[in-house]
Amino acid sequence: MSVDQAKAPAGGPLLQAFDAIAAQGGDPRQIVAQQVAYIRRQIVTNALPFFAELRQYRPILVTPAITVVARFRDVEEILHRETVFSVMSYVPHMTGVIGPFILSLDLTPAYDHDKAAMELVVRRDDLERVRAITSRVASQAVAAAATAAAGQPFDIIQAVSRLTPIRLAAEYYGFAASNDAEMMGWARACFWEFFQNIDNVPEVRQAAVAAGAAMAARARAAMAAQRSSPSGADTVLARLLAQQSAGAGLGFDDDGIVRTVMGLVIGMVETTSQAAAQALLVLLSNPVALAGAVAAATAGDDDGVWAHIREALRYRPVNPLVIRTLAADYTLAAGEPHATLLPKGTVVFACTWSAMFDEAILEAPQDFNAGRPAYDYLHFATGAHACFGRYISQVQVTQILKPILKLKSLALAGPPVYAGPFPDKLQITGT
Repeated sequence: MSVDQAKAPAGGPLLQAFDAIAAQGGDPRQIVAQQVAYIRRQIVTNALPFFAELRQYRPILVTPAITVVARFRDVEEILHRETVFSVMSYVPHMTGVIGPFILSLDLTPAYDHDKAAMELVVRRDDLERVRAITSRVASQAVAAAATAAAGQPFDIIQAVSRLTPIRLAAEYYGFAASNDAEMMGWARACFWEFFQNIDNVPEVRQAAVAAGAAMAARARAAMAAQRSSPSGADTVLARLLAQQSAGAGLGFDDDGIVRTVMGLVIGMVETTSQAAAQALLVLLSNPVALAGAVAAATAGDDDGVWAHIREALRYRPVNPLVIRTLAADYTLAAGEPHATLLPKGTVVFACTWSAMFDEAILEAPQDFNAGRPAYDYLHFATGAHACFGRYISQVQVTQILKPILKLKSLALAGPPVYAGPFPDKLQITGT
């Protein structure tokens, strides 16, 4: 604990309630468990007021189990100190399902190789192609759903926001299941284990292992088919196989191709769908912001649509935080009054959501402002482990929401329905 923390005022009512957990006494292990449960509950149900108190009174909140970091500069420091703040917390969740995928690798030669190889097959100059595919799929899906509804409410998650990345995976990645629902199920089960199963729920892991095995078998079948009868299509899978045949060490072995294709799909489907749903919820709750987004969509201004989406997601992000584990002792925020020495092994919650409301960095953070600079946002994190698919995600979410925003009389027809942590149904009206 820093000297600043030791002398800090008690804080607001939320931190006082946190302190009261320890003040009541009892088994230290139960106290810690209750404190962590309290923190997690605040992040899920009352995040912005809780984060505001943290930033003001205890920007680095230390407990025996986790350390919560709330200010922008400190979160940014964590994300850029990749050799100290390790991603090892994701390792057990991924390795048993798809193996050592890049998201669970620290900065090692294996990480460097895998990232370089992936960047050669998933290219920035493919974005226009990605845009065309997602625009076509999403526009057709929205039109079909609205027509079938005939003026009645209809769901956009199953029909549009989950469907679109599945169809992109088939056409661009070259990887499809026997049907859309099967691929949706695989991707959700694996994503839940990778990023949402903090409590290590056995049923979640078992579902992911089963989904991962089925998904891997499908990927191997796709590889075999491509080798025996090349389709001629310029897909990511075809590029991976060509890269492999170009020479040893240049690309991936077969296991590497399988986990790369699986990882790309798993990382894309639920995040894309959730981002689209949550951005739309925010826009529909703010008439001025919605009018700006609608105007941009109507004008075909993709940059303007994205600007409104990323600002909306600041209020309701897909990920409120990233988890890191200290690989060595480290003083966070060195030179600042709240500097804190964190020992090796500390589990850190770097609260990117809180950082995006930091009054010391963002101008009027409580206001909706689609004109903010890109560096105000941490939706894709930053540093070497910034989201690999961030450019594709930006294009996809924009193209998914554009045809929805163009609907006449667009309105929310009910609250979202969740399946576990995932938005599963969101009813709207529009023609």
